[in-house]
Formats: sequence, C-alpha cells, structure tokens
Amino acid sequence: MDGSLLPAFANHLPVRIRFGSGVAVELSAVLARLGARRPAVFVDPALAGTPVIAALMPSAAVVLQVVPGEPTVRSVDDAGERLRDAVADAVVAIGGGSVLDTAKGARLVAEQGPIRRFAWPGEPEPIAPLRLPLVTLPTTAGTGSEVTGGIVMADPEAGIKVAAPSAHNRATDCLVDPDLTLSLPAGPTLWGGLDVVAQAIGSIVSAPHTPVADAIALEALVIVRDALPAVVNVPGDRGARSRLACASLMAGLAMNLSEAGTDHSLGHAVGMRLGVPHGLSVGVMLAASMEHDRRYVPERFERVADALGAPPDDGSSDGSRAVRAVREMFAAIGVPSLRDLGAGEDDIAGLADGALAAWIPVEPGPWAREDVETAFRRALDEGVTSGAAA
Repeated sequence: MDGSLLPAFANHLPVRIRFGSGVAVELSAVLARLGARRPAVFVDPALAGTPVIAALMPSAAVVLQVVPGEPTVRSVDDAGERLRDAVADAVVAIGGGSVLDTAKGARLVAEQGPIRRFAWPGEPEPIAPLRLPLVTLPTTAGTGSEVTGGIVMADPEAGIKVAAPSAHNRATDCLVDPDLTLSLPAGPTLWGGLDVVAQAIGSIVSAPHTPVADAIALEALVIVRDALPAVVNVPGDRGARSRLACASLMAGLAMNLSEAGTDHSLGHAVGMRLGVPHGLSVGVMLAASMEHDRRYVPERFERVADALGAPPDDGSSDGSRAVRAVREMFAAIGVPSLRDLGAGEDDIAGLADGALAAWIPVEPGPWAREDVETAFRRALDEGVTSGAAA
C-alpha cells in the first residue's frame, strides 16, 4: 500500500573523514593532496602556542587567531577580511566549535561577502560553491561542526543567534584525532558531550529526519551513553575520549542529514540571555523540549530510549522512557538546572521572546508561546538541584 512507502529524501555527505588516534599528523599530507602551499590556519589562541598544535602547523601557514568566545556576526566578518588579506589557497581550522564555525564563516565572507547576507532568520541569499578547500581538526567533542554545513553565531544587535547553513560550507577534509581532546578541561568536556546527546536525539525526532540519519544518530547515542559519563568521571580515559569523539562526529553527520531538535531553538535563547556556552545551553533545555515533543512522535522517542539503554518498555509506549533516561544521565553527571545558571521566573518571558524570534521550524509538532514558556519554566529546576526525578 502507498501508506507503507518511505517518504522520499535526499542526502549529501561530501566530507572526507579520517578518524583515530594520531591522524592529526596527516594534515600536511592532506594539504599536499589539495595542492595547498599557503594555508590560512584558524586556531584558538589558547592552543596556538602548545607543542601539540605547533607541531601540526605547516611551515608556510598564515596563522589567524580566533577571538575567544562564541562567534558573532562582526567577528566572522572580521575573520573573513583577514582571510581575504592573507591570500591563502586553503583554510585549516583547529579548535572547538567556535573556531570551526568562525573558519567556515570566514571562508564564506572572504569569497562571497558579509555573513549576514546569508544568515537566517531573514531573507538569506543562496550560498554558491566555495573555492577554498577547508580542513577541520576538532579539539573538542560536541558540536560536530567539523562535518556540518552550519555556521552559527550571535547577532548582539538583534539579540538572537543566527545561522548560515549550506552544504557548500562543509569541510573538504576532516581529521578527527581524539588525542587532541585529552587536555580539554572538565567544563567544556561536559558541555560538548551534552551537545552530542542533544544533536543525536534531534536528528531522530525532528521533522526532516531520514532513515540514514536515524541509523547514524541511534548508534551515536549507544556510544555516548557510556562514553560521556566515563569521560566526566575519568578525564584521562583515552578510550572514553575516543568514543566520545566518534559519537560527536556521528551526531554531526546525522544532523547534516536531518536537523537539530527544538532544544536548540530554546537553548540558543538561553545562550544569548545568560551568556551560557552552546552545549550547556541546549543540554539544560533537552529534557524539557523532549517532554513536549514526545507526544507527537512517541515511536521515535521509544527508539531513543532503547539506544540510551533505558529499562524495557513499561507498556506506555509514549516516549517518556527517553525523557527519564536523559534526566537520569544528566543528573548523574552533574548537569545544572536553568536556575543554577542564573535564570528565574522573571526571565521566562524574555527567554520565550528570544526563542520564538529565531525559532528553527523543524519541530515534530506545534509549539505555541505557552508551550515555550512552559518548557523554560520546567527547566528552571530540572538538573542537579532537583535530581533525576525532576
């Protein structure tokens, strides 16, 4: 019957990926294959002088340090101007999600103009194919930006986060070396891991999901459910670091084939209003967003629950097992509540305004303003202050 047919979908994953301990040393070989003689390297200032990163630098590289913190429209435009002035024949990005997004944005700005022309919300211009090859080396495990086509940045004038997504923004090559994450402090390690969980779940339950995205995202959840607690408890566990880096890569790939979940619409507002890092902001909103969305696609949330190792189906089949599994995992690893981050009841209306002003329209079912406010109110006390049963 026609009702049993899978919906049509189109997927495109053009990034060449190398994963494994030590693969970062292949950067020079990758650049040689690309014919690059004068690469511009975007790098986190905190990493630029470290022996590990210094050893990776090509001899003819033009080093462009990235402004600390999450990228803004202005910082991306500035980076694009510096890249244009460098007259480089390739771009290399070494760092966390902010560095990778800055490099992707700079490449776009250098070739096609100011970033806000291509950013949503608004009326973005189409992004044309880009000339400069891009090689990404993530030093965190979380955003998956090393393989995604999104460029996310703050627009302080508008008070929202904006995005310039396109398959053309994706890296040409990606070297995921888990050893580059070994020195990552506890906070960013946790925040990145929360983003892995959120992006994998979003890829499964959001409206644009595909069977291909489901398969990758479900396996990412199987990996991260054990890897994240292991890394939080024993930061030097190289095996757990490797698994978390792999889960991050897979969640990024899955999000390319689907989309992020509603936790990102909510979390972006948290990040803008409270100055909270991206991974932490979506993490504190994940369970609250799931609680609303599960009513529309409970069967997908049941698959999420199974991947997270939740106890067997209790007969409800309503997706609530997935929400409990996330709450229990996050409580066990010390994820704070929205109130712990400084928010209160007086912030609810402003948070809702921010979320709705830049809402990503990929949710599996309707969200009214009342629903958005309810989610923020629920998240106020959902975390270490209230425990797993919140």
